[in-house]
Amino acid sequence: MAEAVLRTERLCRHFGGLVAVDEVSLEFYTDQIHALIGPNGAGKTTLTNMLSGDLACSSGCIYLDGEDIAGLPPDRMSQRGVGRSYQKTNIFLPF
Repeated sequence: MAEAVLRTERLCRHFGGLVAVDEVSLEFYTDQIHALIGPNGAGKTTLTNMLSGDLACSSGCIYLDGEDIAGLPPDRMSQRGVGRSYQKTNIFLPF
């Protein structure tokens, strides 16, 4: 099988005593569709924010093509090809 292009190892994010993401390890491959699903409050948005650089990790690693990129700001992440889009329901100006 091909090498994962984006990989996390034991990724964690704590907000004080609240553990939002607890030791998440994932692998993302090219030419595949990936989904992150779970109930409200499961940490999906927090994980996405960490992957895009919008939120720092409390611990763990994020590897892009084998390079640890955890802690890079969003502009540096986007220069490496990692980005995100935000849900926007109104894409056209109202009449």
